[in-house]
Amino acid sequence: MDTNTWRLLDMPPMTAAQNMALDEVLLELKGKGETPNTIRFLQFSPPAVLVGYHQSVDEEVRVSYCLENNIHINRRITGGGAIFFDENQLGWEIICDKGFFNVNIPNAWLFKTLCTPVVTALDILGLKASFRPRNDIEINGRKISGTGGTESEKGFMFQGTMLVDFDVDTMLRSLKIPVEKLKAKEIDSVKERVTCLNWELGRTPPAEAIKEAIKSGFERSLGISLEPSGLTNREKRVFRERAAYYRSAEWIDFVRPQAKRQEVIQAASKVESGLVRYTLVVDQARSTVKDIYITGDFLSFPSRALYDMESRLRGKPLDRNLLHETINRFFTDGLIHIPGMCAEDFTRPLDLCLEKIAISDHGIPLEDCNQISVTNGSFGEILRIGPSVLLLPYCSKDPECDLRYKKGCRACGNCSIGPAWKMGREHGMKVRCVVSFEDLIFELNRMKRDGDPAFIGCCCQPFFTKHVTDFEKAGIPGILLDIDSTTCYELDQAKQAYAGEFTSQTSVNLDLLNRVLMTASDSARESRLKESDGHQGM
Repeated sequence: MDTNTWRLLDMPPMTAAQNMALDEVLLELKGKGETPNTIRFLQFSPPAVLVGYHQSVDEEVRVSYCLENNIHINRRITGGGAIFFDENQLGWEIICDKGFFNVNIPNAWLFKTLCTPVVTALDILGLKASFRPRNDIEINGRKISGTGGTESEKGFMFQGTMLVDFDVDTMLRSLKIPVEKLKAKEIDSVKERVTCLNWELGRTPPAEAIKEAIKSGFERSLGISLEPSGLTNREKRVFRERAAYYRSAEWIDFVRPQAKRQEVIQAASKVESGLVRYTLVVDQARSTVKDIYITGDFLSFPSRALYDMESRLRGKPLDRNLLHETINRFFTDGLIHIPGMCAEDFTRPLDLCLEKIAISDHGIPLEDCNQISVTNGSFGEILRIGPSVLLLPYCSKDPECDLRYKKGCRACGNCSIGPAWKMGREHGMKVRCVVSFEDLIFELNRMKRDGDPAFIGCCCQPFFTKHVTDFEKAGIPGILLDIDSTTCYELDQAKQAYAGEFTSQTSVNLDLLNRVLMTASDSARESRLKESDGHQGM
């Protein structure tokens, strides 16, 4: 084949393990210059859930449901989020020399260039599509193809899905979403974010017609000619050797951020390009990082670089500057490249972990510290300031209560808000119920106007993760306690919650709230004693 003639590889549907093994073989041999530039079609049988390279199966997949329904679970060699891939979907891949695009480090321009052929293919099928940064293809704002990539030596792989038809119900049950609590309108909300050929065209085109459109899209956009061909003898031999490994637990459970609960601290930070979650196992006696797992839905180049960075962090003292220096060096020395992200996006969630660890210095067990977040100050600083306001979430009220969507509370005891309300009042705090996101911003601004020094609030961790910067911008020091039960984020109802229309019920963690309120009172009492001793010594 000449440089403008590429192989079109279209094999029969395979299992998830076989498809993942072949991905690795094709990329590795391409990196060594031992295989041709290739466009590959992927089809799966039976259906599969595929987590991204940096994700944990236990965090992303409903394993029991998948096992009961013959849905295979596997791990991609590329980053990104977990996806459900049934027998109706079609995957496509580019495996080629890096030199073809004259790009050594993947960037936004390359992602757009690699998505353009599929945008062209959709145009051939009669649909107007466009590229959506960072790496999606959309139709009228709804995603029809998600993509990702990785590299190996001189080779590069970029892959995506074409949603042909979409089984929303099975997808929700396969991924970690509490579908037993979902209603029809909540399942419909998924359709606000994604679409498929069947929904857009009102019919499902034949598989061969879709493949021919994608083939034409690549030929037109990349200026290449595609010739159908099978695997080389070298590829077949290595594929046979690797297949067993990609069926193994060693590969599928490659990322396992679980450890002894009392030693684990977790924190996450979300930016436009993805979410970064730290799971930090600490040796409190030695004040060191015993183990660390960095997971998320981002793309990392090279894939192994993230694990190299974890390795450098393990065993280090719990020293913020030293840990920051290690992470910063990986980015400044070019040892890791994550499109759309920088070192700060990885030091921020680390700082959140370190802040949680510091809370244990105040007599709170590390296990409970994992459910506490702070903003605009350390836990100790906020205790010394003296929180004067307690903010409680309306979603923890009884759904049948006439005050459910209002700011007041009778403290009748029919839900967790009543006891929490009483606790706050007993500790001399102003107690307010937050009924929407806009109301939260109003209350934060109100505290600033009224001169309230700090607050204690209750909200879910996903909410705090998403709105860390909103709390920081408000400038009011605060302690945030995680709430129990299924939250609006897990039910995909964040929009309804923001508007004050979330209908399910959560629960304030009353034991944790009581512990923090008591700690705050003890701190205030100690401060008064010190002030009194200081005056007496004058």
